[in-house]
Amino acid sequence: MLDIGFAELLVISAVALFVVGPERLPSAIRSISLWLGRVRRGFEEIKSDVSRELHNEEVMRALKESRDEVQDLTDVSSALSLTEKTEKNDASRPGDAADSNTTEPESNTPLSSQTDADDPTEEIATVESTVKSPAEVESALEKGLEKGA
Repeated sequence: MLDIGFAELLVISAVALFVVGPERLPSAIRSISLWLGRVRRGFEEIKSDVSRELHNEEVMRALKESRDEVQDLTDVSSALSLTEKTEKNDASRPGDAADSNTTEPESNTPLSSQTDADDPTEEIATVESTVKSPAEVESALEKGLEKGA
């Protein structure tokens, strides 16, 4: 801290003896040492508070980093589960399409080319003939469920 040698201490004590006097010198030294102790304790408190705050800041930073990592992992996990769900749905759809192909033959030609007439009523009649009744739809569903089970 301060580099005070023995000679400096002798000079300070001689000046204090002349200024304060021999009667009040012991009480002056006592009060000076009490004030120095209070100042030291105050500095130690400040030092410990700063150290504690820095430690809390480090802990909060580490906590935030771990929270970010957990959030990233949950995002990846949810993305993976969504991918798995879509893959399962995609895998089940071609099977459904195969079942529907066996119950309902489809042609790749558009409806307008299936009818030779230019009359819209004939075209509507052709479309209505391809639409199934509710009973036919139910039986197709039951067949699909039986095949899936």
